[in-house]
Amino acid sequence: MPPIQTTVLGILERDGEYLLQRLTDPGEGAFYRPIGGGIEFGETSAEALEREFREELGVELSAGPTVGTIENRFTWDGEPDHEIVVLREATFEDGLLYEREEFSGVDAGGAVEYDAGWFDLESVQERAEPLYPEGLVALLDSDGAGAGHVAEP
Repeated sequence: MPPIQTTVLGILERDGEYLLQRLTDPGEGAFYRPIGGGIEFGETSAEALEREFREELGVELSAGPTVGTIENRFTWDGEPDHEIVVLREATFEDGLLYEREEFSGVDAGGAVEYDAGWFDLESVQERAEPLYPEGLVALLDSDGAGAGHVAEP
């Protein structure tokens, strides 16, 4: 049984749209999610988020407050997996990056290439490809009622 992972995802917003990557699970197909990655031992979630954006997109950002956490049980390539996801607000250091419509990223040590762009959550939910982690929209719709934890979306 694999260990439970701890992951951080960045919530970057531009005029009601969020920066989302489009990834493909070899066993299930394409899906959308915020950009981020694993938290390494000894690293804070803020440090991990800033490192992940540097590594994947080659950009600098500032991690903001924690929005909440989601306990995410999922499958990857047909195998069960489990992670605790920390969601943090974030802002680009370079304000001109908000003018870009698309980003190209590289994840998993260069093994996974992806595209990212700005999407309103309602339109993403209407697409055939799901938005992960489940419970993300409910957490973001909490109107700043404080950090929450979604265990069963």
